[in-house]
Amino acid sequence: MPFRFRQLPLVWMFFTALPALAQREGDRPPAQDPFTRPVAPVRATAGNYQSHSYQNNILTIKSTNGATLRVRPWAESVVKVEYFPPGQPVRPDSSVSVVQAPSRAFPNSCSIGCTGQKTAAINRRTNNSTFYCAGISESSSHFTWSIGCPGEIVIQKKPLRISYQRDGEALVSEATGPFQQVATSSTTPSGTGVSFRLSPDERLYGTGSRALPLDRRGRKLTLYNEAHYSYQNGESTLNVTLPTVVSSRGYMLFFDHHTAGTLDLGATDKNTLEYRGEGLNNLAYFIIAGDSYAEILNRYTVLTGRQPLPPRWGMGLIQSRFGYKTEQEMYQVAGRMRRAGFPLDALVLDLYWFGGIKQQGDFRWVPQNFPDPKRMMRRLDSAGVKTILISEPYVMRTSRNDSLVRTQGYVGRGLNGKPYTVESFWAGPATLVDMFRPKARQWMWQQYDRLKQDGVGGWWSDLGEPENQPADMVYDLGPTRRIHNAYGQAWSTILSENYARQYPQERLFNLARSGWAGMQRNSVFPWSGDVNRSWSGYQAQVPIMLSMGLGGVGYMHSDAGGFCVGPVDAELYTRWLQMASLGPILRPHGEGVPPEPYWYPEKYQRVVRDYTHLRYQLLPYLYSLAWENNQTGTPLTRPMNYGDTYLLPEAAEPAVMTKEERENSSFSGEFHPTWNWSNTDYEPWRNDPRQVSAQQKLKASNAPLNNVNDQFFLGSSLLVAPVLQPGQRRRNVVLPTGNWIDFYTHETLPGGRTVGRPAPLERLPLLVRAGAILPMTRYVSSTAQYRLDTLRVRYYADFSAPQSSFQLYDDDGRSAQVDQTKAFQLISFEGSANAERTELRVAVHGKGYPGVPARRTVELRIPRVAAAPASVLLNNAPLEASAWQYEAATQHLRLHFTVAEQPVTLSLPNLQLNTAPAAHTEPEILTLEAPDNRTFDKRVELRYTLHQAGQLGPLRIVDSRGQLVRTIAPATAVGPHTLTWNATNEQGQAVPGGVYWAELAGQRQRLVLLR
Repeated sequence: MPFRFRQLPLVWMFFTALPALAQREGDRPPAQDPFTRPVAPVRATAGNYQSHSYQNNILTIKSTNGATLRVRPWAESVVKVEYFPPGQPVRPDSSVSVVQAPSRAFPNSCSIGCTGQKTAAINRRTNNSTFYCAGISESSSHFTWSIGCPGEIVIQKKPLRISYQRDGEALVSEATGPFQQVATSSTTPSGTGVSFRLSPDERLYGTGSRALPLDRRGRKLTLYNEAHYSYQNGESTLNVTLPTVVSSRGYMLFFDHHTAGTLDLGATDKNTLEYRGEGLNNLAYFIIAGDSYAEILNRYTVLTGRQPLPPRWGMGLIQSRFGYKTEQEMYQVAGRMRRAGFPLDALVLDLYWFGGIKQQGDFRWVPQNFPDPKRMMRRLDSAGVKTILISEPYVMRTSRNDSLVRTQGYVGRGLNGKPYTVESFWAGPATLVDMFRPKARQWMWQQYDRLKQDGVGGWWSDLGEPENQPADMVYDLGPTRRIHNAYGQAWSTILSENYARQYPQERLFNLARSGWAGMQRNSVFPWSGDVNRSWSGYQAQVPIMLSMGLGGVGYMHSDAGGFCVGPVDAELYTRWLQMASLGPILRPHGEGVPPEPYWYPEKYQRVVRDYTHLRYQLLPYLYSLAWENNQTGTPLTRPMNYGDTYLLPEAAEPAVMTKEERENSSFSGEFHPTWNWSNTDYEPWRNDPRQVSAQQKLKASNAPLNNVNDQFFLGSSLLVAPVLQPGQRRRNVVLPTGNWIDFYTHETLPGGRTVGRPAPLERLPLLVRAGAILPMTRYVSSTAQYRLDTLRVRYYADFSAPQSSFQLYDDDGRSAQVDQTKAFQLISFEGSANAERTELRVAVHGKGYPGVPARRTVELRIPRVAAAPASVLLNNAPLEASAWQYEAATQHLRLHFTVAEQPVTLSLPNLQLNTAPAAHTEPEILTLEAPDNRTFDKRVELRYTLHQAGQLGPLRIVDSRGQLVRTIAPATAVGPHTLTWNATNEQGQAVPGGVYWAELAGQRQRLVLLR
């Protein structure tokens, strides 16, 4: 859907203009805070019910003070609520986020009596309601609108309040309802807002990219995209803020405005959630309900648009730095990566391709350094390496295009209508392209199209918050503070809309630093900004990634290794690359310190090499997760309380059919693939009220999963526990219910508890869900060599998981229209395991694509097999002895067979499994964390988290020779603690500079004292 624009009168621009605000100058944090103005105290509420009307599935209510409230069921379990204050026309703002059209009609199966003449009893019960058959009933105190079974909207009349109910219980309810914020002075902004009640045990997730814990309850957050150079853990506002809040009670609130705003998530009043949008003349929000997080995100991403599939090369290793300066350097880096044994699928060119920071906006190669860019990109492409180019929204006053963009009106303007120069931009004076102006958008596309025809494979859209956007600028869509959050969205649609128009067969890959609700539909693969190269910066990445996923953005990633400021730290780099290899996008990047893995000592190279190889071996699994994201909105990486997801096996065959093929088969009619989004192991959202004790027990048992910020799921099958502390060689892992299996050792770990796991430098804890079917393949150094003629499948059979399945998705890796052409295959794996028989059924569905393998070899590996099977059957016939092997030393059963058009079933009667629980799984009693500064001159804060209450020995400070220097008594209460060492010994004397160690309960942290 095209980006929509709305011209604002110049008078409005004048009265909403404010002083310029620079987001960053040089390497410093923002010079001014755009949220420092006083909050207006005067509010006008929606009032009481006066009258109503119903038309086109919209219930419109007029209030006693002249306000208008509109309620509209939008889709299944999705409701839109609009508020128009007194005197305001009932004309909603255009949305930059919503692309789904509202349902014209809605099921009214809950309205008994609508299939024929209403009975007298129904007329009495509904007060002769004329719209009862729309599912609406009215009483003297409220309206009730049944919009699904279950699901109903309740509208209280006096005062006007809205709630959404399921199973007779209010899921979400307005508190004071919608309101109009009245400006009290020329410097205090007006606006609108709405508040909601919060339950005592309710958790609040989402809200975009923020270096904060997953549960955002108790915080007041700004909705204004900001760049914070060298940010670390604790930064509350970053490059993508999202107006979405996901509740642990089973709903999402989506505030459909892109103006500057705030989300008060129980900070002012612990029982109230409040949204306020600056300068708004109306209010619109959506309630999206579901039985699981996956179901909520499915509905949200239908509403705001699905993420298209990435080109397969985008899931390989993308190497970047600030920056490669010549054509020869590009060849050298590609060659060194190959020779050092690292995979490589793309190289990123930072701003030196067009000449450096003063040439932003040139969009032209520097011929001295890149004499033949077409030839360069062609040669790299032939070696399986794509080229990604950076571009920025700024046009420097020193750019070759400065005069053009100013005279043609392509840039943002001042109140006088003339081109506005951003004097405080860190690179120098510049103008900012008006991404909302059609002719400016066309000019931008002309630059991209010319470069694409040269051979550019992907794009890097930097500084798109925008990083420095003075508040007294105006654009076609409005003044800065009204349009700021939509700017990156508008920019990304230039690429997505024109690719769809001119290159409809080609998948777009756009690394973008900013966006807004719905950004995922524009093929944006965002990263988390200019993170500090530190353990604190690294620790922030798990909650950032997971929170963005809960906002429908499934590919959030980071500058792996850290971008800036910090020193060379080989351990940090290695740990960061381990985690990134098991994330949505793998892209090492940095400035000042080499980001390529071959620069590090072989000890660290070897570890990074192993994990990048593992990523490529997992590509069948990862690419299938990308397809799941495209089909349902479920992110690739997920929080611990997300729940299991999978496509039901019986849905695989119709899923690969075109509409015409389904009409000529038994699957006639409209078809939607059926997914299992079970959340029963994690959140009891819809338990029978009679089972209160069971519900409370389930909540208590899963409380540890509700705010886990240092581990995550990669898909449903893999649990990743990255090592986030320096020197840490063992860490605690919180396990959901069910059995879990160590990926490396194949030990069994019963779930529902916290366990301690080894974490040597060579590995991070990686666990597999019992029953999982994990498709893998042989390692290749580039996805250009990827071919699924051989599948290496691991089946983690377990009697506690009697049924399991996985749908492997395979296509050509580049076509953008596979959903329409159905030029793909689903390879369906169904496993069953019990004491009598263990089976694996494999079936191939779909016509495939040009070059699809006609037959596939399946190399199956079943770990934890206690004894060789008495017999092995393939389609009920004995499998030849040469096709399987039992390894007693490792307890692995290896088998191989082929699968083509006909399904294949492998059977193992009476298979014996070794599921004995692993030994030595006692959790660590504490985690000694990275100090606030490992290099210091006066004092250092030593942080630790105590997981179990009890007496500890003292924290010991020892010197490089192991001599005791100082002891400090630790706290004994569960939770985080901080101890301070002021660089003195037991006698209070200053100690000399050098290397020291802080030791506590067998853990230690390295300290460097400078004198």
